[in-house]
Amino acid sequence: MGGRTLDLQTPEEIERLHEAAVAVLQDPGVRITTEEARELLAANGATCEGEDLVRIPPDLVERALEVAPKRFTIYDRRGEPAMELGAGNVYVGAGVTNLNYLNPRDRTIEPFTLQATAETALLADALPDIDFVATPGVTRPSDDLPLHIVNQSEFLAMATNTTKPLMPLVAGGGAELADIYEMAEIAAGGPEALRERPFLVPYLNSVSPLLFNPETLQKLFVAADRGMPVCCQAAPQVGATGPVTVAGTLVVAAAETLAGLVLAELRRPGTPFVSGTVPFVMDMRFGTVTAGGPDGVRFLMAMGQLCRRWGLPSVGMTFGGDSKDADEQAAAEVAWYGLGAVLAGIDMIFDAGCIEGGLLFSPELLVIADEFVGASRRLVQPLEVSEETIALDVIRAVGPGNVFLGEAHTLKHFRELWSPRVLSWEGRQPWEEAGSKTLRERARERVFHVWETHRPEPLPDEVVEGMRAVIERRRANPPS
Repeated sequence: MGGRTLDLQTPEEIERLHEAAVAVLQDPGVRITTEEARELLAANGATCEGEDLVRIPPDLVERALEVAPKRFTIYDRRGEPAMELGAGNVYVGAGVTNLNYLNPRDRTIEPFTLQATAETALLADALPDIDFVATPGVTRPSDDLPLHIVNQSEFLAMATNTTKPLMPLVAGGGAELADIYEMAEIAAGGPEALRERPFLVPYLNSVSPLLFNPETLQKLFVAADRGMPVCCQAAPQVGATGPVTVAGTLVVAAAETLAGLVLAELRRPGTPFVSGTVPFVMDMRFGTVTAGGPDGVRFLMAMGQLCRRWGLPSVGMTFGGDSKDADEQAAAEVAWYGLGAVLAGIDMIFDAGCIEGGLLFSPELLVIADEFVGASRRLVQPLEVSEETIALDVIRAVGPGNVFLGEAHTLKHFRELWSPRVLSWEGRQPWEEAGSKTLRERARERVFHVWETHRPEPLPDEVVEGMRAVIERRRANPPS
């Protein structure tokens, strides 16, 4: 899972960015929109001004960095270790929060549904280089699915279709996240079992620039009160909700996520915290927000360096892109954006399978992303250099002008070389005999093969019924 990282910035530049973020927290400060959170900050040395402006002194940031865990484990829902965050590994997740679904059955664009969420989780469960599932799409509420049970229903659709760790997005507030934790506790075998072996990391974000809304603050405290890992990242857009310079927007992002860290650690010291950013860039030609091309990747890589300076696991977005279809542009963006994130050493990377800047999810592209995740991980792994791999005796035995195909050393090691699952490496004749299929066509075939044949380890019926009971209780009692 790990490998070599690429640092774009010097240590001195990273320190300067950190100092600028800490300075922003003090002046102009951060808007904190609940009295409970403001009182917590004020009781620990922050200064409150006006209605909701809070100035956070540097010592609070340093205290939070000291007590935050540098490393912790996320499990799968079976209780097996799945992701060691902060250990130099890179984990990649399917989705996050697309509005629409590119249905591979007829390639039409549809609103995201619970069925699409379930299909995405099932596909991700079978793909070997997809490590977790983030809420892949935004399900529209309806008469049968009111808004206050949408997120819980999405969580159930994911948890019943994959055993892999989950990163649920909760659009609501603390009540909805509390329901999801209760459902996860039922699946894990109780609150203590979930605390000891958490299989979910809720995904929260501030409102750029420099504002925490009530819903985010509620969810942050719900997670901290339970002693559960939480991701609270920032998503300022270069040129829109952040300065037009990448470095300037990076400072805004760093300040926001550090503010979230301070709140989490004041609420419960030792709260496992994942920092990071979604590196959006405003395209001034069209007024659209994009994944940002090379500038977005540079943004993400620099944030990865900041997180390592802080000693915090990091989150980021890539293995997606801005194409409007699962086409050649999409595959190219997945490949090189994703490689940049792997080189950056980001702990948790979501967005695999997402196109149109995160508005559209494609199962076909998720299969293609799975291929490139494996290739990217392989690329950054240093070569094993040993007597066995240098193979000096074999070279001498074969000698000049001969080949190594028949050697026992070749038979022993050839399977260690990376091989693709959907990329075409065969000769032209077998490729034509198989139907001359494009990458997208091969990926589409794999999607349907998984859906038809793969069955994840099921949750017991009584567990599923218990989780549904939580949803039905909330249906009858909407949050006030």
